[in-house]
Amino acid sequence: MAKTKRKNKINAFRLSSLLFLSIVALISAAVISLTSTHTTTFASTQPVFTTDQWNAALEKVIHSDVTQSVTLPNGKDLWIFGDTIQVNGATTSGAFGYPHDAFVTQAPNTLNFTAIPGNYGYGWQQVPNWSDGTYFWFATPIVDNGILYVLGQRIQGVNPFTVVGDYVAVFNANTLAFQKIVQIPGGSTGLTTWGGVAKTSTGWWITGSHNVSCSYATDCKVGDFAFVPLGKLANANSWKIYNNVIPASNNIGTTLALLRTGSGWDIFTKVGDAYGGTQIEKLTASSPTGTWTVKETWDAPSPQGTVTYGVAVHPEQTSPSGQMLVSYDVNGIDADTHPLFEYLSR
Repeated sequence: MAKTKRKNKINAFRLSSLLFLSIVALISAAVISLTSTHTTTFASTQPVFTTDQWNAALEKVIHSDVTQSVTLPNGKDLWIFGDTIQVNGATTSGAFGYPHDAFVTQAPNTLNFTAIPGNYGYGWQQVPNWSDGTYFWFATPIVDNGILYVLGQRIQGVNPFTVVGDYVAVFNANTLAFQKIVQIPGGSTGLTTWGGVAKTSTGWWITGSHNVSCSYATDCKVGDFAFVPLGKLANANSWKIYNNVIPASNNIGTTLALLRTGSGWDIFTKVGDAYGGTQIEKLTASSPTGTWTVKETWDAPSPQGTVTYGVAVHPEQTSPSGQMLVSYDVNGIDADTHPLFEYLSR
């Protein structure tokens, strides 16, 4: 009888031990699972850089105007620039000028920027000049089915300069090799400056502006729109133009940075352009060709002796929740030019 009781006690102890070990194993597995999940989430979180970090990182690599960006098929981000006076701390100016179109790539989720050498002047220019001395000035990059299109203008002279016409430069989006340059429509005046772009399921909405008579730096520009089907950006006949969509009373800048939102469309632009003050304004509309209304404004600080212009949005970059990384160009200190960055509400 004693042996039976002892045996029952031993069995009970063994059962209790097994139950305890099972509970410990389950708890350990849960802890490991939670730890693994937490680690994976942390590793996949993309960094949000401060605006000071953005300013400093690009300033090390390039000093230029026209700061826009797009994601390439290889996952890197391509930044395009216009008049470029410095690359990697060295001047780019030569006997006959400086590059008017330059490339910089950015490694994903970093502030590691690399200037890409160019074959068409001063070591960095990406598009050849025309034989008459006119040159291409970058404005807006678009990646469409393995092709990189960059909208811009053909320019005569530097200061003063004259816009000759609107063009699109075509590149291989994988190698960044220049392929050709094609003239595109310029709206009712023939000289609309195309500057912003947003994609739909069937094509691209593109924003632009053209000059109108006005008082100095007030109500000087009218907003135009174009719609181009996918794959047709280098086909001038495929561009459908909508002239005079945004009235001069909204005091827009030359560049209209376009964003598609869940409820409609947004535009970010410099109030009055280079000489119109020191603010960025956001306009909203239910459709690209609808009625555009100014909804919000922010200060765009301009260092003493400078002007600001060329607002661009960078939706491919990680931003704080509800915000968007926005850049604007600064020009004037010792003839320097460079972007500054802000996070603005979407």
